[in-house]
Amino acid sequence: MSAPAAARTAWRLPRWRWRDALWILLALIAVVALRKGESSYEQRDTPLVQHAQGLGRVEGRNFAVDVTGFKAAHAYLLKGDYSHPEDYLLRTPGVWLSVVAKVEARDQSGYVGAQLLTRDGLTYVASSQDRPKLKGINLRERVVVPGLPESGAWFFEVPADRLQGAHLQFYWGNGLPRGGDSLVDVDLGIDAARARKLMAEAKPVLDLRP
Repeated sequence: MSAPAAARTAWRLPRWRWRDALWILLALIAVVALRKGESSYEQRDTPLVQHAQGLGRVEGRNFAVDVTGFKAAHAYLLKGDYSHPEDYLLRTPGVWLSVVAKVEARDQSGYVGAQLLTRDGLTYVASSQDRPKLKGINLRERVVVPGLPESGAWFFEVPADRLQGAHLQFYWGNGLPRGGDSLVDVDLGIDAARARKLMAEAKPVLDLRP
């Protein structure tokens, strides 16, 4: 190869390398831009929160809940059954909060879950069907069918000093809501005065026998 040809080749090679580097840089910029447009894993895994105030009807994906009232009690008096014939007291280390509501399923059958969120971020899931064991009243894990609303109550065991500022939260299903699903957050309006009133009116024993 002659000297002038070798010089021309040496001049062209750097130009091709710079062109390749430019294409790589543009591709990286495009990838970064696409990733910025995507929602993060945390965002995809976070439920869609719908806020509401006070008592009344609220709606989420595939369900509606009409909250009509709530009250506190220190213990429940319950009727015995075949395994425990005598009436008995159901106590709690804190206080019982019962939330009376009507629940509707809109598109498919399933459960409506409920939990209590305190102002310091703690959650108290509604008590199981056996606490208290009230067939036809306890809404925990009660199957709801479209067109057939269910009435009853959720029962929460919560420390008395965490009633103030507590919110009710509803979601579809037995487990906590997944990303993209709705989480209905209801501010019950329990300020300091309302919390004191709830505790002052809380009965030592609330009779829930039929």
